[in-house]
Amino acid sequence: YGRIEEKVKNLTLLLQAYKKSNLPNRGIKLYIIGEGKDVSALIRKISDLQLEGSVYHLSFLNNPFPYVKKALFTVLTSYYEGFPRVLIESLACGTPVVSVDCKSGPKEIIQHKLNGLLVPNHNMLLLAKALNTFTDDKALYNKCKGNAKDSVRKFSVENIAKQWVELL
Repeated sequence: YGRIEEKVKNLTLLLQAYKKSNLPNRGIKLYIIGEGKDVSALIRKISDLQLEGSVYHLSFLNNPFPYVKKALFTVLTSYYEGFPRVLIESLACGTPVVSVDCKSGPKEIIQHKLNGLLVPNHNMLLLAKALNTFTDDKALYNKCKGNAKDSVRKFSVENIAKQWVELL
């Protein structure tokens, strides 16, 4: 969720991997939340890939957390990130993540097979495989889900404030 910009978020990779995965056939829907200049291109891509009925675009939401909390998992496919807050917010909601290992951010947050899955960037087949893994391997999924909240405690306001006090 956030700004929909193809040059940053690489939603084409997300849609192609989702289509290649087993998720559509299992009735697992994909929700893309956000606004931006590329929304019309996103809608066209959904149509071109014949994913209507499986992929849904929702406009910007002031509070996306009910969706995040109910999600099976969150997926990040960005070309690059500064600090991918969406991953921390998802994990804080107890929702594990699948993310590409883009420049800056995900590998500092995701502990592969502990709180989520981290895959090489720009690799649609490995991303599709990771999406399948979270639906096929219940033990791994439950492990990542169970570790999600604790894995981001270091980013809590209390911990960050304590570090600032120690620094100053």
